[in-house]
Amino acid sequence: MDNMLPKVKTIRIMLQDMGEQQEAIFRMAFKMHNTTNYEIVQPDSDIQPDLILVDTDTEQGLANWNKLKDTYENVPVAIFSIKEPTVTSPYLAKPIKFDTLFPILRSLSQGGSIYEVSEQQKEDTNTNHSSGVRKATIHRFNPQRGLLGALKFASQGHQDIAILHEGKPVLIVFPSIQRVLLTISASELEKLSKDDNLSVVCKAVPDNPQWKEKAKVTIMSCLWQMAIWTAQGRLIYPMTPQTVFTLKRWPNLTRLAPVPESMRLSAFLTKTSVNLNVLYKVMPLDMPDILNYLSATYVTGFLATDTEFDGQNTKGHVAGESVNVGGELPDNQMSRDAQKAVSPSAEQPRSLLQRLMRKLIGKK
Repeated sequence: MDNMLPKVKTIRIMLQDMGEQQEAIFRMAFKMHNTTNYEIVQPDSDIQPDLILVDTDTEQGLANWNKLKDTYENVPVAIFSIKEPTVTSPYLAKPIKFDTLFPILRSLSQGGSIYEVSEQQKEDTNTNHSSGVRKATIHRFNPQRGLLGALKFASQGHQDIAILHEGKPVLIVFPSIQRVLLTISASELEKLSKDDNLSVVCKAVPDNPQWKEKAKVTIMSCLWQMAIWTAQGRLIYPMTPQTVFTLKRWPNLTRLAPVPESMRLSAFLTKTSVNLNVLYKVMPLDMPDILNYLSATYVTGFLATDTEFDGQNTKGHVAGESVNVGGELPDNQMSRDAQKAVSPSAEQPRSLLQRLMRKLIGKK
């Protein structure tokens, strides 16, 4: 009878350069999967793995990936990273998505899911490697213009305001109930938000209970979403790469439009103050994601900045111009605090999630 039972395939995976929490997530996922038996092989084990996952977001990640490729010539050695690889390699993207994780792992173990690097990426990588630092050129935008500027203006008063484009209402803002009535589709609103030169008119409207009843969108969520659409990967004016900022409080991300890496950025910025130069250096995130997050949190009042906004230090910088970000990380207290915040520390108190994960993997 045992011969009639389907045999469960075992795939042995080695996790390299993984943090404790990241490894615990994999262990939890493997325990919940029943069609394939996934085993984690320790790096110092004599057991031959079927697949190796290397977290290349660590400082030595890519170097270790190269070493493991040479050591395990007949085993797929995959890059596990937030950013797309700068080399052609099997690739598993962060963060882990449970609905696609196991099909990708199956493909990786069979030599699939290869990420091919484009010629443009190779050029960009060579440029960055030649200088040894992360650099980027970015543009800025003025949040006081266009549809976003009109919404911000209307939300700060006490009168109900209709925002019109070409004589037709686009939004009706009700500050007394902190709601917005959308009179066009979300796709049309996105298109208008991306137009820096959009001509809009704000017009006071009489009290209308029926309109208010139909207004279901909060001003907060509308500002957040339109800030992302307007930013389009640009830095919000009057911020500069030297502006020091931190988060006043954690946004309720479950009720706001998603921004890639918003959880990670929120956790980081609630415990430290940085400028864009330092943030881009210590966190391996895409610049457009960082800038969209800064735009959303600034417009909605979650972001606190230093006195640079008094106008004294923004002289010579105007909205729309290109500015450079990155370069060598300065040796100052802000940089050291930022590096400490992104580095795991045994001295830091463990969160409830970390404690639960440690119990699941059998640690105290």
